[in-house]
Amino acid sequence: MKRFLITTLACLSFGGATIFVYANDAHHPKVEVQKSYAVKGEVVVVDKASGKVKLKHEPIPELNWPAMTMFFEVADKSQLDVLKAGDQVKFEFVSKEGGAPLITQINTVK
Repeated sequence: MKRFLITTLACLSFGGATIFVYANDAHHPKVEVQKSYAVKGEVVVVDKASGKVKLKHEPIPELNWPAMTMFFEVADKSQLDVLKAGDQVKFEFVSKEGGAPLITQINTVK
């Protein structure tokens, strides 16, 4: 019985320490999840040199944004090669806290 109690106590102590160490492990940082937004809009300007596109987009209620015209940076600059002013597009972007919106996907709509 004494051996059982010692083994149980050792397991509980070791297990609790393991959970604490794992939760504070620098090799497993917390990942910041970014919310993605899907929007429709119209291309106004394509600026390949800076990797940005100016879009006139519909309202985005989740962000309390009215319909407006603004520049967006594009994650994959090659997506700008097929865009021109006047194109109707669907695009997805992420917006980090305090950061500029970044388009992760943009496609023309026919």
